[in-house]
Amino acid sequence: MNITLLTNQDYQTSEWSGGSTTQLYISPANASYAERNFDFRISSAKVEAPESTFTALPGVNRKLMILEGELTVNHKDKYSKTLKPFEIDTFNGDWNTSAKGICTDFNLMTTDNLTSELSHMSLLANHYKTLTIEENFHTVCLYLHSGSIYAEINNKLYNLKKESLLVLSNINIFSFHLHAHKRSELIVSKIGYKV
Repeated sequence: MNITLLTNQDYQTSEWSGGSTTQLYISPANASYAERNFDFRISSAKVEAPESTFTALPGVNRKLMILEGELTVNHKDKYSKTLKPFEIDTFNGDWNTSAKGICTDFNLMTTDNLTSELSHMSLLANHYKTLTIEENFHTVCLYLHSGSIYAEINNKLYNLKKESLLVLSNINIFSFHLHAHKRSELIVSKIGYKV
């Protein structure tokens, strides 16, 4: 199993028409979002324009979670949905999608051969939780939106601070413990192959 702890200095931030986006992680490591040759990508965007249009991404499945603010997502000829903090919308990248609202969001993109889950965990100060990983997932990414957490994995402690990302790949364990020093908001992305 490979374990990598990333922080702000490891991320790539770029501007787009509606604000800025920060790539937190891309797989494989030599993949490029611009070339669309990734298996999965995790990013966070600051949406600063009142109205924005999503880039069309054929062959990509998207999960969008709001971290701060509020966003109304409109999928043309499909449905419209208003998202508040930690609410999720799942949609196809080739849908004609626009949005209204100012927010910070979290994006999990996977290609058609992968499956994924996106969830939020809220931990109170000095509380423990056990995170279970189903065996069909090969990668788990923990993004700490706020707070401070220790993850205990294989008898080793990893200290997550605000906006850090812990990546576990080639997973060979199915649960580990989390301990929050103070109230913490954790975003959990699980990625695996379709069966």
